[in-house]
Amino acid sequence: MTWVDSPGAALYRVTYPDGVVERFDLPLRVGALAVHADGGFIASTERGFARLSIVDGVVELEFGAGPDLTPGWRMNDGACDRQGRFWSGSMAPDTSAPGAFGTLFSIETSGKVLERGGRFRTQNGLAWSPDGASMYVSDSNPLDPYVLVHDYDPATGDFTNGRLFADKVTLGGRPDGAAMDADGCYWIAASDSGRVLRMTPNGKIDAEIRIDVPNPTNICFIGNDLKTAFITTLRAGGTGPGGDVYVVDLPYQGLAEPCYNPGR
Repeated sequence: MTWVDSPGAALYRVTYPDGVVERFDLPLRVGALAVHADGGFIASTERGFARLSIVDGVVELEFGAGPDLTPGWRMNDGACDRQGRFWSGSMAPDTSAPGAFGTLFSIETSGKVLERGGRFRTQNGLAWSPDGASMYVSDSNPLDPYVLVHDYDPATGDFTNGRLFADKVTLGGRPDGAAMDADGCYWIAASDSGRVLRMTPNGKIDAEIRIDVPNPTNICFIGNDLKTAFITTLRAGGTGPGGDVYVVDLPYQGLAEPCYNPGR
């Protein structure tokens, strides 16, 4: 299990179940990681997309084709679609400023970076249905938090027909990071509520994980049967409760996350 502390510019790696934790300094802020099929990771960063490797205990970043970000902007949450493209959204330094809307980008398996569209203050919650025909994405900004679901074309990566899937009233908190399970249900970290929620494809909440801190940030499934969940949390303002990682065994089976597959 590997995760990043974006504000703290650090990467953590833990072996499970023995719980041995390693910490690595990052040379810049990293928003998200996905496994690279050729080793290491693909990362979204404050300089765009990069390949990330750990060599002799040191993090190395290799930057490719972009995107070109406005100074002060950065990439935030990221995930791979079922075809192995890696996606992430851009984010302004002050997300509450007028016009501070980012957009989605993908890095194709060819290495080409495409601007994909969308309009988000704090993009999060990327996930794709098991058949790849639906794409979920959230905006966790306090000004207007919500989750959208789109029709998705796996062949081209185009997404259309965006519609509201959940809002703050439904969730009881702001939607942050997400994952998909084998039943096609969407798991979303409801920040500020101390819960991670399982939502059916029709938008019904049918299960929840409660934790003892307010701000869960993401969930992923691990283990041979993908029935163990890791949940990351945020220490609000750097001083509040949170900042630890939680682990829970579930009766639900997660869906394996695709790797970034260059040249495939």
